[in-house]
Amino acid sequence: MEPEQARIKDLLKENPKGLTIEEVSKKLSVNRATAAKYLTTLTLSGQAELRELGRAKMYYLSQRLPLPNLLSLSSDLILILDRDLFIQEANEAFLGYFGIKKEDLKGKKIEHSPIAPFFPDTTLAAIGKALDGTETSSDIHFDAMADKRYFRMKLIPLVFEDGSQAAGIILEDISEMKRYQFELENRIRERTADLLRTNDALQREVEDHKRAEEALRQSEAVLRSMLNATPIGVGLIVDRVFKTVNDSLCLITGYSQQELTGKSTRVLYVDSDEYARVDRELYGRMGGQGVGMLESRFLRKDGTVIDVLLSISPFDPENLSRGVTVTVLDITERKKAAEALKRASTQVALLTSIIRHDILNQLTALRGYLGHMKKLDPGREIVDLIGKEEAIAETIRSRIIFTRDYQNVGIHPPDWIGVADTIAAIRTSLPLGPVTLSVEAENLQIYADPLIGKVFSNLIENSLQHGARVTEIRISSSEEGDNLLLVYEDNGVGIPENEKETIFSREYGSTRGYGMFLIREILAITGLSIRENGIPGKGARFAITVPKGSHRLLSIGR
Repeated sequence: MEPEQARIKDLLKENPKGLTIEEVSKKLSVNRATAAKYLTTLTLSGQAELRELGRAKMYYLSQRLPLPNLLSLSSDLILILDRDLFIQEANEAFLGYFGIKKEDLKGKKIEHSPIAPFFPDTTLAAIGKALDGTETSSDIHFDAMADKRYFRMKLIPLVFEDGSQAAGIILEDISEMKRYQFELENRIRERTADLLRTNDALQREVEDHKRAEEALRQSEAVLRSMLNATPIGVGLIVDRVFKTVNDSLCLITGYSQQELTGKSTRVLYVDSDEYARVDRELYGRMGGQGVGMLESRFLRKDGTVIDVLLSISPFDPENLSRGVTVTVLDITERKKAAEALKRASTQVALLTSIIRHDILNQLTALRGYLGHMKKLDPGREIVDLIGKEEAIAETIRSRIIFTRDYQNVGIHPPDWIGVADTIAAIRTSLPLGPVTLSVEAENLQIYADPLIGKVFSNLIENSLQHGARVTEIRISSSEEGDNLLLVYEDNGVGIPENEKETIFSREYGSTRGYGMFLIREILAITGLSIRENGIPGKGARFAITVPKGSHRLLSIGR
């Protein structure tokens, strides 16, 4: 410490009520700038204190306990290092934990001291940051110690009385917190596994941990983690009002947690009648069986109506007013798939009957011709009959080939299928030749039977075979109200007005092939429809209507 600085410190000690810069300057006969400089140094080093009384700045000598006494007041483990990383002080808690005497540490550089094996190189680097004024914090466990204690290590910048830089290592014992954290993490993993296995497990967890609203508040953080771990929507309801909802319920309904919490459950129902029915039946079943379950329909925030499976269970079966847990499972696509499978089964059965009838008719005709041939003399008539028989055989062959294509309709459940990807997959198998094929439906997906590729290939084959002068084929999409319109166009001769609807009928297919009939049947499985509305002479135009909920546009890069 410089002599002038020591004189100022002694002067402040003699004047406990404080002195201004001018008073210090006069009493020590130093200029005002020198007095201000040393007072500022003492203040920054913590040896002096500054108080402003009106416009006057008063300086006082700091009233502080000696460093060893101060360190002994803390239960944390504390080590003080100087600028060169020599150990200057350690409190009793630090010495006791490591089993070291102060004289074995003080004055030694930390990397050469008995505690060096406990601190990795990264700690020494962090101490350097503390000396530069940057405070850091990290968790540490001393493997060499047998007690399995965990500490939060803080490295803080300090200043000695002489103004020199120093660093402090503070080790806060967080063993109990760590043990609680490990126990909590294990419990969450166990509960999460239970939740993912069955919905009943979720009910048991809720009943075990949330018997009352007070218990719910005490373990809210744990419960929140558990609720958000399950893909099933979960809501905790008291008096028909949402108290807590998980992320999955928000994802299912389109609402945020803030928009649902504190709101009546009525907000999710399509209409008042459905709300009253669910409330009556669900709570009625719960009262009789302890748990209720039924299907309903929800109205999402965006206006979409979805099918859901609801399950309800009380916190306390003896007192329903304490609240219930409701789980929500979105079964919209499952119901769509079931309906599509049902329609597909019906269509397959119908087509099987039709094809079988056609083949039997052809076989009957073939047998008639063969019988007639037996009665004829060799000649021109036999040649004509053979030609007719060959035509019948070719018709039977085409019917059998068609049943091969149709046998897979409805076998696999519908799925979200990319239009552009599907066209790209079938393009190489089509004899396009000089015909250009463009697809303007990037990132568009539709919910359809996996045989949707057969729809596009049949349309393209129809253009190539019957379009006469086709040189361009274009597939695009546009909105039509809530629906999507997927448009297929070519620049060929088009479809005559009197054939626009009949081309999709099985009667038309019996003479021209069942390709167009198959297209309509595949689309109908998932509620899609098709119509031909092109201008004869200017090209064919097939418009496929995709209803709301069966189309989506993926973001670029997904």
